[in-house]
Parts: sequence; C-alpha cells; structure tokens
Amino acid sequence: MSNMANPTVSQARSFQENPRHYPRKLQVGIYNFFSKRIPYKPLPANPKKILVQAQEKIGDAVLLFPTIGGLRKLFPASVIHLLCSRINEPLFQSIKEVEKTMVYRSGRRFWNALKETKYDLFYNAKDHPSITAFKISKNVRANVKVCIAHRRMEQHYHHGLTSNNTYRILQKNAMILRAYDLDFTIKSFFPNVELNRPKNENQISINLSSGSWLRKWPLENWITLIDLVLKKNKDYQINVFVEGNDFHLAKQIEKKFSSAINLVHPLHSILEAGPIIQNSNLLISPDTAMIHVADAVGTPIVGLFSGDHRNVKRYRPYWVKYKILQSSSLSIQNIKPIEVFKAFQELIN
Repeated sequence: MSNMANPTVSQARSFQENPRHYPRKLQVGIYNFFSKRIPYKPLPANPKKILVQAQEKIGDAVLLFPTIGGLRKLFPASVIHLLCSRINEPLFQSIKEVEKTMVYRSGRRFWNALKETKYDLFYNAKDHPSITAFKISKNVRANVKVCIAHRRMEQHYHHGLTSNNTYRILQKNAMILRAYDLDFTIKSFFPNVELNRPKNENQISINLSSGSWLRKWPLENWITLIDLVLKKNKDYQINVFVEGNDFHLAKQIEKKFSSAINLVHPLHSILEAGPIIQNSNLLISPDTAMIHVADAVGTPIVGLFSGDHRNVKRYRPYWVKYKILQSSSLSIQNIKPIEVFKAFQELIN
C-alpha cells in the first residue's frame, strides 16, 4: 500500500546510520565499558506493580497507548506507573490505566521519586540506547528490568525482548504483551473517544503543521488539493489542523474556500484532535503524530512521507486503510497534489 522511493536515510531519525550520532555512540560505548552486566531473569509471572518508560515525543506517546491498555488487560489488578517527558505527561495522566506519572530529566526530585516504589516489572519501550535510560535502569527498584534487545542496551537489563522482523514502533512497544501471550491481539486505544461511532461521510481532516520544515507541504499544494477535493464534492467540510507559525497559512486557505473550512486552532492537546478525526471520513497529513491519532481512532489516512524508507517501516499505520505517498528526498515538498488527490479518491471510493 506504499509508493516507495529509493531508500534515503533521515538525518533526523535514523540512529544506526546517522553520522551526527557518532559522539553519542562513543559515549554509550564508554559508559558500557565501565558498567557491569546484570544477570538474566525470566519475566515475572503476574506483576502487581509495573513501571513503563516512554519515549519523548507526542507521537511516541500515542503509539504507546495500546501497550498500556494491553498491560491492563493482561494484569487487571496491577498498578501501572509511567516515566515520560514533560510534554507527554498530560497525555498519560488522561489514561485511567495509569496511576502515576514521573517526568525524567527533572533533577534530584525525579531520582528520589524513582526509588520510592519497588516494582515487579520495569519495561523500557525505547528501542535504542541512551545513557539516561541506563541510569534509570540502574536506579529503579525493580525485580525484573526489561528492554527491547539491543547489543548496546542488554547489559543494563535482566531480560531483552528479541524483535526479529518487527519494524513498526507500535508493535515494538507491544512486544512485552506478546512476551506474555504469543497470541495477544494489539487493539487500538485512544482516551475519551468512541471508536465505533459512525463517521461523517462529508467531513475530512487535513493537518498542515509539522515539527520539521522537511515535513511541511507548500501552501500552494494544499490549495490545489483542496480545490480538487471540493470539485469532487462541494458538500465536503474540511477540518484544518494548524499550529503556531502555520496559522497564517490556514487563514489563507480559509479565505479562499470560506465556509468549507473549519480551522482547528488552537489545539491545546493532541487529545482534542481524537474526536474530530474520528468523526472524519479521512485524514491527509504529513508524517506526524496526527497519523497515529487517525490510526488509533479508525480513520483512513493519506500520509505524506519523506524518502526515508526505514522511517516509513517504523511509523506507517497499523489498523486502518491507508495510502502512503513517499518523496524522493528528505523533504515532502516534491509530492504532487494530483498524486495525493488520487490516493484520496482510492480510499474514499
């Protein structure tokens, strides 16, 4: 379902091949050289207290939601705590399955809080090494410390989960679930959204914004695309998600297409996007957290991705119908509006 380009490595995302990460690799190597390997332990049969370490970005939080829901299903009597970044803490606090959150990299208060509870299971869902993660593993009080198997990580954990041919981050996160139950079905999970609610056939959503200029599509492309969409069906209502410096672009779109446009701004939390996207018949977006939201709430997706082939493997949707249009470079700007419109038509029809 993907229009793949020649493999290109994203300087922003690929740890293994990224030359900018060489100093970090050196630091990890030195730290590991002076660190002892801790002994292997099997997974605890029925953990009562579980601590999960999340990755830092908003999209990473959305991709971890199904794992948290799965842990609650496997161990309904367990207490689940989360280690997370400050930006993601409100997202995890919105989930009733999580009793407590702790923000790492927040100084002495964090390291003291980390030692307050004795856990049966500590699970680091990150699939790459970091010295911060090693220090957390060293200081956390847990009977069994688990990571995704990686030669630069395993010595700091009792148990490594082998990923084999698992590429999607969502599936890697959920490896802990299948370590307990090989037949476990990963189910979509998004807070405060009725996932089975019927969709509005005349409503679609588009997302203009991204954290990187490489993943921003030019205004003229959006205008051309919207014009094609409205010529197909003049009754379409289009939700336009926009953040920060891109607001002026959305205002130009609103001025041109007036009543067909519903600007979604400001968006105080990505959780607010969930019900809107769930009610939409389709989402068109660059490679951002919005794609993970749409996947979680059951909305088909047209995704605009860079030429980083590995990135597509890791972050493509899991549950819904989708079409990925991939650039031939690290920028999505050369993806043509007519290609996006054709993908839109294929999914809508």
